[in-house]
Amino acid sequence: MDLRRLRYFVVILETGSFSQAAAKLHIVQSALSTQIQKLEASLGVQLFVRDAQGVRPTAAGTRLLVHARDILDRIAAAERDVKVHGQAEGGVVRIGIPSSISRMLTVPLLKAVEAALPGLTLQIVEALTAELEAMLMQDKLDIALLMVAGDASGSFETQHLRNEPLYLVGHPDAARDWPATVPIAALDGIDLILPTARHGVRQALTREAAQQGLRLRIKHELDSIPRTAQLIAGGAGASVMLVSSFVEEWRAGLVAARLLVDLRTPVTLQQATARGATHPAVAELRRLIQETAQRLTADGTWPDGTDGPGLNAVGPDGPMLAPTPSGSPR
Repeated sequence: MDLRRLRYFVVILETGSFSQAAAKLHIVQSALSTQIQKLEASLGVQLFVRDAQGVRPTAAGTRLLVHARDILDRIAAAERDVKVHGQAEGGVVRIGIPSSISRMLTVPLLKAVEAALPGLTLQIVEALTAELEAMLMQDKLDIALLMVAGDASGSFETQHLRNEPLYLVGHPDAARDWPATVPIAALDGIDLILPTARHGVRQALTREAAQQGLRLRIKHELDSIPRTAQLIAGGAGASVMLVSSFVEEWRAGLVAARLLVDLRTPVTLQQATARGATHPAVAELRRLIQETAQRLTADGTWPDGTDGPGLNAVGPDGPMLAPTPSGSPR
């Protein structure tokens, strides 16, 4: 079946006359009539009834109209998809990643992009969530990954990627006296090394402590995750961290970790874009980010506080236990 004739057929019914269809298609009416006659001959049916009001479809014409629109819509969708994918393979996309998860996600994401979109260049900014949110608002980023305590901002289009449990992290010797899982109230009396107040994890922890009437004992404030891990490994104190911030040190036996339970407001990782973003590569990159996060979570590389590979492995501090059903953030 000739696709050009199908398009002619649809336009005739949409305009209601051969003359208007010919004008819209920029062909002479006699040529249009000839093409429709050939379409009718190939199908062995009459497609139109002509009357004083113009043309209307026969029963066969009505059935063909349904199929013709579906076929033409599918072809148009295929053309759009191929064009967008081709455009997505090149160009530059600016993405912001929180410092707390950068070393967990950045390298696997770059490998995924190189495999799926080899012509695409990423510009990666590593910063705090508040800074990334501001950059996205100012159109300095195309995609921002945000650590969110509670509901995501309504200013952006957001997609939930994973829950981010919080852990009490300390020197293995100090952690021997800690329970298997730690309620927020147990932080009372522990010297903490925490990021400054602009950090999302600090904000979430401060909110939780206030809700439960707990005053945190903050020994030092430090926004550098590697330096915090070094201080903890040296016995200088403890911290509350995301698993991505300390999992390498934990697996090396340098620090111990216990899951914080009874959190009232879960911390989640969201990916955000400006509303109405039109960069052709953004949708493809969002898909790759989601797939990469899901894969790292599923294979235990990036534990999320639920039972699964990697969470129950035994280190020098004993098992890093998954949350109890009553105490886990949901």
